[in-house]
Amino acid sequence: MYQLNLRKLSASSSTNKELKDLLKLNNLKSGDGVWTLNQTDGFGQLGSVWEGEANSHLAFSLYKKFEDLNPKWIYSINCASALAVLKTLAQFNVPDLSIKWPNDILSGNKKICGILAENQIKSNEIKSIIGIGINLYEKTFLKLPNATSVYIETQKKLSSDFFIDKLSKNLIIYTAMCTNSLAESLSKMFNEKLFFLKQKILFEINGELVNARINKVHINGLLELEFKNREVKSFQPKEIKMIY
Repeated sequence: MYQLNLRKLSASSSTNKELKDLLKLNNLKSGDGVWTLNQTDGFGQLGSVWEGEANSHLAFSLYKKFEDLNPKWIYSINCASALAVLKTLAQFNVPDLSIKWPNDILSGNKKICGILAENQIKSNEIKSIIGIGINLYEKTFLKLPNATSVYIETQKKLSSDFFIDKLSKNLIIYTAMCTNSLAESLSKMFNEKLFFLKQKILFEINGELVNARINKVHINGLLELEFKNREVKSFQPKEIKMIY
């Protein structure tokens, strides 16, 4: 089992960018990571902006090599990261947790965490920088009504060091499952926690609003939907938007 080597930063424009810059200099080892409570210019899936109040949100990034994972199962890294975060939040009694495809963690129907895994593939080796943004201490979200925080959900201000310790242990456990032999099991665990699994929900597809049932997320990361006429189709994140 590998270990994490983490550094706390007083502030960072982007913890993912911090690691990408070090990777360019060949100055990173698998398991290295950084975290801060003050990220000033974070970003998420498809260029979305991660907004957070200074000293109230956790930005955490981890560099990890995956040498026994076929690149076609690369979404396993997202699955492992999401499950690690979900378990950590559950350990701090955050209620009604689920995973919203492709990369968010919800409490109820409100976002509490976003995940961005940026991957490089060379031969069969995957180099991944896993970025995790978690709302920890925010008390209000005036401009983001669909967001929540650990504090709002639990009314407790937890120790950031204790939280990092739990998150680190869970990341080690779940990312160790990102292998060819365990990818299917990881995908199954991910689906068991999927937001609105086997339920109908509204989607925007090609500019039109349609209702569809969420069947599952495939091991390759595509979302399978079933429509009113029983037609089944699978989609990439950029092709579809969930309305809830």
